[in-house]
Amino acid sequence: MKTTEQGRRITGIGSLPHSNIDSALEFSMRLGIPYLPQIPIRNPWEYMIPQALDGLPGIQLEAGGTLSLQLDLWESQSHHLDRRLARAFETENFDEFEPLASTSGGWQPFLWELRERGHSTAKIQIAGPFTSQWAIQIKGNSSTPLLSELSGQIFRLTLARSLAMVRRLTAEKIHPTFMLDEPGLFAYSSHNPKHLSALKEISLMVQSLKKAGATVGIHCCGNTDWSAVVQTGIHLLSLDTSLSLPAALAPTHRPALESWLNSGGRFCFGVIPTETETQKESSQVPHLVEQLKKNLNSSWIGETGKTQKVLEQAIYTPACGLALHSISEAESVLETLVSFYETLFPY
Repeated sequence: MKTTEQGRRITGIGSLPHSNIDSALEFSMRLGIPYLPQIPIRNPWEYMIPQALDGLPGIQLEAGGTLSLQLDLWESQSHHLDRRLARAFETENFDEFEPLASTSGGWQPFLWELRERGHSTAKIQIAGPFTSQWAIQIKGNSSTPLLSELSGQIFRLTLARSLAMVRRLTAEKIHPTFMLDEPGLFAYSSHNPKHLSALKEISLMVQSLKKAGATVGIHCCGNTDWSAVVQTGIHLLSLDTSLSLPAALAPTHRPALESWLNSGGRFCFGVIPTETETQKESSQVPHLVEQLKKNLNSSWIGETGKTQKVLEQAIYTPACGLALHSISEAESVLETLVSFYETLFPY
């Protein structure tokens, strides 16, 4: 496959099936917008939740990349992390929260490759606070005040790590496209006070990262309240187009999404299927291109004549991460993504 030019607006979600850092980085660097590879087959701490919550007292890695927390151990040791976080936010120095080699083996090599190859932009990602709080398994007797304190510390930890990553890229004069991975938003309900509070935290996180110089987005691979998601202030909305685009473009979401698009919001279209039962469709590039155009043209976007503008401003990705696939399948997805982009933009 020919080398991907930097000008193409294509990137990946996060995880890859490689067991070697160099090969994972080489894969990532072939995309128009290179992204930080997460390779959990090499190190289970590179699954999204363990990687995001590294440093949280009392956590333990479980089978399949899930994370548990011994609440009594966290309660007895959390003050140490509180002090570190307070110092970081007071001094606005988040260096100590950068990803470590033990949980992100590709982080430092990724930075080196970006410098050496002269990239001016790159994508980085982290599991967002909503999903991180929802996915962790609590072990031990809990109380509402205690869980509230834990939730607050998870938010501050993920924000500190996100700011550390963004500031490192900007210091290298590389513009960061920063994506909060929030699959847990499929369970979001505006009738749940805890969910409303968590969404406010996401909004605060988005604003903090924008202030730090990042282009900020949210990735959710399930259906959710898309109006609420774009109202967090994000620049980018990343979704699985075959699964979620028709729902996102439903008339009920039109006021929020139209306002978001008019203010500069852009889609990250997850156009290449990654689910096993739908992978066979990924070889049918003309069908996938036509389906995307059909979804846009048959919605209010088509009615307002903005389909081409939306397509030209969007970023294109696989539907989800590729860690659970073979390397050959990942290669096929990348080749299909490039073919999709060239078919959509033949000029």
